[in-house]
Amino acid sequence: MPPGALEGVRVVEFAQALAIPFAGLLLADMGADVIKVEPPAGDGIRSTMEPILPGESKGFTLVNRGKRSICLDVTRPEARPVVEALVRWADVAMLSMKPADLPRYGLAYEDFAAINPRIVFLEHVPLGKLGPFGGDPGYDVVVQAMSGTSVLTARERDGAPMNIRPAFNDMGTGAFSALGVVAALRHRDLTGQGQRVETSLLSTAMALGHQLLSWFGATDAQKDEPYRAEMAQARRRGAAFEEQRAIWERHYVRGGYANIYFRHYRTRDSFVSVGCLSPQLNARFRAVTGVDDPRIEPGFELGTPAAYDRLTRLVREVEDLFMTKTTGAWIEALRAGGVPCGPLNFPPDVFHDPQLIENGYVVDIEHPLFGTYKTFGPPLRMDATPTRIRSAAPQLDQHTEEVLGELGFGESERRQLRSAGITGVEGATSA
Repeated sequence: MPPGALEGVRVVEFAQALAIPFAGLLLADMGADVIKVEPPAGDGIRSTMEPILPGESKGFTLVNRGKRSICLDVTRPEARPVVEALVRWADVAMLSMKPADLPRYGLAYEDFAAINPRIVFLEHVPLGKLGPFGGDPGYDVVVQAMSGTSVLTARERDGAPMNIRPAFNDMGTGAFSALGVVAALRHRDLTGQGQRVETSLLSTAMALGHQLLSWFGATDAQKDEPYRAEMAQARRRGAAFEEQRAIWERHYVRGGYANIYFRHYRTRDSFVSVGCLSPQLNARFRAVTGVDDPRIEPGFELGTPAAYDRLTRLVREVEDLFMTKTTGAWIEALRAGGVPCGPLNFPPDVFHDPQLIENGYVVDIEHPLFGTYKTFGPPLRMDATPTRIRSAAPQLDQHTEEVLGELGFGESERRQLRSAGITGVEGATSA
């Protein structure tokens, strides 16, 4: 099989959890040699995110395939020779730590660039470095809230919004980070210069929010004051999440809440999903269903109470219509009419869906400890430089001796580092 596009590229990953490890996974799928540097206790999600065995979880396994793992306590000065050797070895360093910790432990871009001026340094700062939360740790659930995406996607439970899973801002940041690394490598190949690349969960959330998280003076300038006045009243009386979201929709979405063309429908036996994002596709949907949408009638004015009531009835009418047939019958009719659609799979159903199986979007991987598991295949396809899954996720400390040997540390040096607790698993005794 031909080599991957990033064959020969060396990546050292100082990161835990999801965002940057997912970037490392993407780079590994494209052929990069990715060394994951874990603290002596291991990546925090090894023991969370649905543990399978002690120190091995589903969450860790899925975002760390194709990598090599070493245990190194980078907070101790004695680890410095290993860190510097890794930096000299690497083309790319990816870090996700508190900004204040990077200079404290000699892990800032300036520290790495002094050792290797050609290095591409990817720094992940979840909420950004500036502002009232500047430098704070941040997680997907927090960013969903701060960015406004919770209002777009969350469901209500007991009056409060539920955070959305999977952590789409984490995974999106991983994809953006991998893109930034590849672009910086291209720049380095042209100029010989390395550089710092920065990503954040918060900026990812804003980008993924698209038009619903943007503001246009031509259409939105007059909405702010009445929206804020009504929202203030609702919040004073302790309105639940759905009521507050409805206020935002009435003022800013203007009829978008009457969503009949782009949504999931309950059918007689399960659910079907429909996606129409153009007038032509909307017309096909109406032709298949026989629905009359007042928004295409001349003189229909959005934003009025009468319009809101009429569109609310429209949604109910279409929902009732979809309940009259099975999912299979609706998919047959919608596809015959040229309407994009598909079944709503529950997670276990995904791995039996021929559409995903035949395209290789789900794959089997063999793990040495817990056997075969099914997961997503490489999300990129490349003809000349194929992507591939090199291996399952590494066990903690699996490659420490191997990597240190490649970096030039002799057996006695490696033994000394391990006996001092600089390398190796927390609490383990040296051989």
